[in-house]
Amino acid sequence: MNPPYYFSYSHSYPPFHPYGNFFYAYSPNYTCRQYPEVDPGMFMSSAKAMAILMKDASHLLAKMAESKKFSFDLMTAAQQSNMAKVKQMIQSTGIKMIPKVTYTPDGLNLHFDSGKDYNDCCNLILTLRWS
Repeated sequence: MNPPYYFSYSHSYPPFHPYGNFFYAYSPNYTCRQYPEVDPGMFMSSAKAMAILMKDASHLLAKMAESKKFSFDLMTAAQQSNMAKVKQMIQSTGIKMIPKVTYTPDGLNLHFDSGKDYNDCCNLILTLRWS
């Protein structure tokens, strides 16, 4: 009996080759995708906006890491669902981009967004655990 790859090729699908389909990989009808011209303008502005977000996030993280009282008050307010106090405490650090804050029983999520000023180009999400 012949091996299964010696069956009749009367079907509409391409023939099977036991070691790979080499014929179709190098077919002259194979076309490559054309990419648009590279314009680094938007990429560069995204990098600038991300640098601002990271600077604000770094400043906020430094405040959380250095001040036990600030961290304790922030955690307490978040666990009590007092988002007005959480937002006020984050604004009191002096950062420009105020993150959207959510919390879970395990920690705090900070979502920094570049906003309309930078064409919504970038986001930075920080997840901080407390248990």
